[in-house]
Amino acid sequence: MQKKEAAVRLGSLLGAIGREVGVRDQDIAVLQTRDQTPAEAMSFE
Repeated sequence: MQKKEAAVRLGSLLGAIGREVGVRDQDIAVLQTRDQTPAEAMSFE
């Protein structure tokens, strides 16, 4: 088991990755407001 000081929190890690690649608040807003209705199931007929 890791010590608390050495453990990296998932949210902190994802935040650091986002800052490194240049994700902006506007990018997150677009993802959160997109259409979230389920897609229609594929038909193999």
